[in-house]
Amino acid sequence: MNPSILSQINQRNAAQYLLGNDVQVVAAQKWTPNQHITIQSWTVNFPEKKLPAQHGQIICPQMGSKQKAIQLFYLKHRLTEKATALVLSVYFEPDFLAQWDEQSLFSEEAFIENNAGLPVSFCAETDKVIEELYGIAPKTIFSDKLRQMELSVWLMRKAIDYIGAAEDTSNVPACSFLNNDTERNKVMKAKNILEQGFEQMISIKELSRLVAINECYLKKGFKAMFGKSINEFQQQLRIAKAKTLLQTEGLTVSDVANTLGYSSISHFSTAFKKATNMKPCELLK
Repeated sequence: MNPSILSQINQRNAAQYLLGNDVQVVAAQKWTPNQHITIQSWTVNFPEKKLPAQHGQIICPQMGSKQKAIQLFYLKHRLTEKATALVLSVYFEPDFLAQWDEQSLFSEEAFIENNAGLPVSFCAETDKVIEELYGIAPKTIFSDKLRQMELSVWLMRKAIDYIGAAEDTSNVPACSFLNNDTERNKVMKAKNILEQGFEQMISIKELSRLVAINECYLKKGFKAMFGKSINEFQQQLRIAKAKTLLQTEGLTVSDVANTLGYSSISHFSTAFKKATNMKPCELLK
């Protein structure tokens, strides 16, 4: 997508971009949390039987020789008497991304040849953030603008983290249950639980109980959505934390092993070397 097309979407109607020219716009809003972020929303009428599934999309067009912008689109159902959908657009100017070096940006899939758009998952957290963002849209108080900016950046981070999740899972026959928003949200909740409690290993049985999903479905769904098994993901989190504790907090290898719940120093050292090709003591030098 070239800059001129992107400009047309910004200035006219992203609802038409997502739903076609026949969509009926009931209301539209536009607001700017700051000079680098523009948010627009369209409330639209759309035949319920033809309404697409809720979804998100991220576009990162090339705006110059080395400039990138970010455009987020979300379609959210609002099944009421007067309207059936909310379309939200969040646009980040190239100057916003200029805060980061090129190497950091182009290490992300979002910025690699993404001129036509990539799907991003639409989870319960995203739904909640969109509702809050939409709810404070008209407000101009500085603290509200800060909150608008915070929510916008959250949406961008979430989109980059979960690029392709919706598309990938729908193409995995064994994980067709993930086409259901409720089931997909359960798997995402499992990931959040692991991230918050990674210092102690959580069994798959316990995790499946916490999110109310079958163990087999949880394992298959997690692998499909995040590209790693649950055990691999937990190990990755713990090793990353171990590096921080060894390098920046000066803990001993024994202390780190105990802090992260490993049964022995030997077990920790073996896991650490397998993941990093280094012994944990090498980080203490």
